[in-house]
Amino acid sequence: MNYKSILFYLGIFSLLVTLFSIFNILYTIYFSFYINLNSYITTFLASLFVGSFFCFLGKKNSNKILLSEQIVFIILCFILIPILISIPYYLSIYDISFLNSYFESVSGFTATGFSIIRNVEIIDEPLLLWRSSSQWLGGLLFLLATIGTIGSKQIKIKPSYLVSGGASGRNFYNNFNVNFIKIVLIYSLLTIGLIFVFKIFNIRLLESFNLAFTVISSGGFFSKNYLSSIIINDIQVFVLSIALLLPIFNFFILFDIITKKFKFKNYQEDLHLATFIALSTTFFYFFINSNESFAKILLAVTSSIATSGLTIYSDNHNSALFFILLTIVGGSLISTSSGFKYTRIYILLKISYQEIIRIVKPINIIDKNLFNREAIIDDQDVKIAFLVFISFILSLFILSSILTFDSLSFESSFKLSILTLTNTLNSSLYGLDSVVFFDLSNLSKMSLICFMLLGKIEIIAILFLISKFIFRE
Repeated sequence: MNYKSILFYLGIFSLLVTLFSIFNILYTIYFSFYINLNSYITTFLASLFVGSFFCFLGKKNSNKILLSEQIVFIILCFILIPILISIPYYLSIYDISFLNSYFESVSGFTATGFSIIRNVEIIDEPLLLWRSSSQWLGGLLFLLATIGTIGSKQIKIKPSYLVSGGASGRNFYNNFNVNFIKIVLIYSLLTIGLIFVFKIFNIRLLESFNLAFTVISSGGFFSKNYLSSIIINDIQVFVLSIALLLPIFNFFILFDIITKKFKFKNYQEDLHLATFIALSTTFFYFFINSNESFAKILLAVTSSIATSGLTIYSDNHNSALFFILLTIVGGSLISTSSGFKYTRIYILLKISYQEIIRIVKPINIIDKNLFNREAIIDDQDVKIAFLVFISFILSLFILSSILTFDSLSFESSFKLSILTLTNTLNSSLYGLDSVVFFDLSNLSKMSLICFMLLGKIEIIAILFLISKFIFRE
């Protein structure tokens, strides 16, 4: 195991924490929010030391990182970077314990949105901005991991190599500079664009920053207790709904449109998702709840598929199961959304249908093209999709069993387990807005932390890593 190369890339993400701590230091000085300034200075020094030290140790080995080592890097990054992010929570004046601080940082870094803070409106603005920026960092890592490692053809954990933009594969980290700069540039420009769009539609600048970081990462943190305090009219609701398409569709779709490389045949997955969103919204509006505005229903649907959970939907909880199922579906393979992912469901349904046809008409030729494109679904794709589904069910059973030992009902435990595994905010959309994470036992909090991480990393990635250690060639 080449630990020095792993430390090098871990150091790069530690330095990104340094960058955001500088932003927060400047923000606190400019607006005279000195109350927690020392916490950001401490974070700056800690992340700068860790990042510089790791990069120094591994700079000569940065081009020698194998796929199994890349997975180790991703796992360590999701576990260790939140420790740096937790420093401002722990050193703040709000008396947040280390476990609660780590819970908050993991929830942000995995773009889940669970919070131990009872009333976010009493929190100072720099800390609110820090919460939102933690989502941005986590979303960036998730994109890099998906495109470069867990979505590669050699591993097939997420079959993103089957769609446009997902063929970087084995050479991604060997060409880290080019790929990293490209992804960071697109990701940053989209974030800045969202800030301007939100500001144009009369959303306060700080809320625009927080909301942009939340939307682009499909997160659940925002700067008020209720989203309705930020989004106050149907036009703003509609704009937010459209913005939430960014973490649903393929990350490279806008880039290809701007560079005139867009071809419909390369984005059939996104066409399917757009059709699914349109049909779900229309069906719900006309047949389930026509009393609610179309814009609010569209927001509920896009927010659920994006695994964000943001909503101002005011319906009773009868439709909660419908929206929870949408979170399980998830968005594009190359996006910041979590969930099972639409393409995996498509693969399982298509193969199941073809197996039935094979039994009825055994002499028929079976079409294994994905979305009728050049990409071919093989048996391993099907097996892994099925294994991911089974691991999701087992994880759901284990986590919900643990949570039932706490003060939660079985229904709440079951729903919360699904939202944890899909990294989705526990909003009123799912009937779980009354859950107070601060009051949960330490066992429940630690369990939620573990499964929030597994929701991003996926159990199958860990199984792949274990198999590499057991069956060494």
